[in-house]
Amino acid sequence: GLSVSPIGFGGRGIRDDDALHRRALGMALDGGVNLIDTSSNYGDGRSETLVGIALAHAVQQGSLRREQVVVVTKLGYLQGNDLARARARVQSFEDMVVVDEGCWHCIHPTFLREQLADSLVRLGLARIDVVLLHDPECFLAHDRVHADGAARRGAYDDRLRRAFACLEQLADAGAIGWYGVSSNGLSLPEHDLRYTSTQRLVELAHEVGGDGHRFGVVELPMNLLELGAATLQHPSEGGRTALQVAGAADLGVLVNRPLAAMHAGAPLRLADVEIDEHGIAEALAVVRKLEGAWADDLGRRILTDEGGDNAIDLFRWGRELSRVWRELGDRERWRSLRHEIIAPQLGHASAALLTHLSGDDREDFARWWQSYGTAMHHAFTAIEAWLERPPAATVAISEAIDPLLPTPWRELPLSRKAVLVALSAPIACVLVGMRQPGWVADMLALREHPVRLLSAATGPVAHAELQARLSRLLAR
Repeated sequence: GLSVSPIGFGGRGIRDDDALHRRALGMALDGGVNLIDTSSNYGDGRSETLVGIALAHAVQQGSLRREQVVVVTKLGYLQGNDLARARARVQSFEDMVVVDEGCWHCIHPTFLREQLADSLVRLGLARIDVVLLHDPECFLAHDRVHADGAARRGAYDDRLRRAFACLEQLADAGAIGWYGVSSNGLSLPEHDLRYTSTQRLVELAHEVGGDGHRFGVVELPMNLLELGAATLQHPSEGGRTALQVAGAADLGVLVNRPLAAMHAGAPLRLADVEIDEHGIAEALAVVRKLEGAWADDLGRRILTDEGGDNAIDLFRWGRELSRVWRELGDRERWRSLRHEIIAPQLGHASAALLTHLSGDDREDFARWWQSYGTAMHHAFTAIEAWLERPPAATVAISEAIDPLLPTPWRELPLSRKAVLVALSAPIACVLVGMRQPGWVADMLALREHPVRLLSAATGPVAHAELQARLSRLLAR
């Protein structure tokens, strides 16, 4: 088996072109986090690319050996470049599921082999420790062929069986170590269309690989508001929970979304880190100062067209963001503004100037652009942290759960309480999204004394009672 740290690095949302993400992942590895979870579709593959870069750097520096880190990736979704290539194929992949216009899904062996090959290249590895089928229950939710529920379940089993056989072959070939399934359906009640039986997955693995099968890992969501994995008893699985079935089968359980709960169809972040709004103003002031220097010198001297217009207004986002940052609303709106408008405009302007300028003007602009890019990145980071500020509900949640927690846990931030509640269940590792160094530090503080904190519980944490109490609180 594999030995992993109790807290793993969740790779959703990280990119190789973000210096802060690189710092955060490096800090986590240096701090003893030895499991990294990513996926072929995270950031259109750029999450895997960053994992590969960080791991190669750490090994090259001698701070760790490759075999000390467990790399987990997931296969199944087609988005971005994967989706564009699939649309351009003369012969489409079999068993394709259309989730929506910008997202398809497939676990057919031909597709899995192709997607795994791309993941190996991005990760810079000859072998991936754990490969998971990513949300295979997409088929159940979007199947338009089988009107009968039993027929749909039979077709689902067939798809899983073929995928497992493919993954067993890839394990035999040395391309992967273990395989498994990452599914929201594992924690759902049986009447839910997307429900996926942990016991049935184990049975299919035995059918395909016998007693020596390499099916060894399941990944599922669990947090303070979604405790179905620990509390929901499934009649078809002998009245056991998903965690009980996984334990009996000796499966490693990875928990995702420990701080990203869903309530009434909306996301709720289970963290109460203080956000300094003054830091945003300071970061944007630095950007505006650089824009002022640009407007007073280079921007006034450089002409952008034959008509004689100068380049002053090419760089003005410091002024614009200072005016509107409080009105951005939510993370998705901000990310759309950042990645679809600001970044392309700045990238186009800087590339054009670096191409057409020469001599001293080019050197002056290159120096200014480096400072401006760094300042913009700091401003982006400050704004994103502010957008993830805790709502008032998180304060109420933290206070409501305290009576059910061991005394030493009660003084901790909500983020650490939430992770400890997950770790109190029979699981292998909690995957925490830690894109910023401050979030890594928050989790590494737990690793200094996890045994003491966990042993402070005189008995098992009452997951069912926690769930009931929070349901009553949020229903008010």
